[in-house]
Amino acid sequence: MSFQFRYDNQSRVVYLLLYGEATLDNRIRAARQLVAKYGHLKPLRILADVRKVSRLSMTLDEQRQYGSFVASVPELRAARIAVLNNTQLNTTAVMRKQARQGGLNFFSFLTEAEAVQWLTSTADVPS
Repeated sequence: MSFQFRYDNQSRVVYLLLYGEATLDNRIRAARQLVAKYGHLKPLRILADVRKVSRLSMTLDEQRQYGSFVASVPELRAARIAVLNNTQLNTTAVMRKQARQGGLNFFSFLTEAEAVQWLTSTADVPS
């Protein structure tokens, strides 16, 4: 899996584009680099677009590990995180559940516009 970051100055949202084959190592690498580059932003707003992930090469245990990992990162726990999933391949369900158990909530959206609207709003949860 490869990844790219882009920061939108107008909306103050960090876009994380993930594509290709997803593994535990490259997901952790992406999260660490995102925090290193943008972790100072308050609030940290992240739009993770995983619609171009073509293959999930993570065991259930690795998916749980990743969910626990992201929930343990203070900058991510304080962030607002929206996810755009591929409707044919949900690569975040197990990770999202594990992260939630660790105290980190992130929400899935069907469109980028809906995700950005929530990220830039004051609502705690999407309506």
